[in-house]
Amino acid sequence: MKAIFLDIDGIVATPLTVRLNYLLHRNPDNQWYDTVSLSYLGRLVEETGAVVVLSSNWRIGMGDGNPYQRDIMRNLFAQLEEAGAPVADCTPHLDEGDRSAEVGAWLDGHPCEAWVIFDDLAHFETRPDVAEGHLVLVDESDGIRYQHYRAALEMLR
Repeated sequence: MKAIFLDIDGIVATPLTVRLNYLLHRNPDNQWYDTVSLSYLGRLVEETGAVVVLSSNWRIGMGDGNPYQRDIMRNLFAQLEEAGAPVADCTPHLDEGDRSAEVGAWLDGHPCEAWVIFDDLAHFETRPDVAEGHLVLVDESDGIRYQHYRAALEMLR
């Protein structure tokens, strides 16, 4: 199995898309995400057969019954699926450790031959082995661009 661990803020929800959604008064169930990032994610899934695993803090509010949060997540999942990168799973939420502990816990239960982590922050101190050679650090103002796609493709091959 191959996996793409996906953060949302700064990766597909860029400052530009957030601003456009605000200025155009787009409802939570119809907000836009960065089309370039979505396109590169879809290409990675198609070319490598990797599954998308949500590692963003956005996943934490998914099951709390909040209709606003539910609408946002439903729209996000629909746009990822339309781009060819449907969310297959989410990392567990752990009380201790950072994102590397959560990605590591997911990997412990789902052995992978290759994985890549898209994130805009390098918060991988608990289990540095999880991120070493697998982290594609994305500038939060840009989202996924060609150089990130190429780096991820090499990691997944």
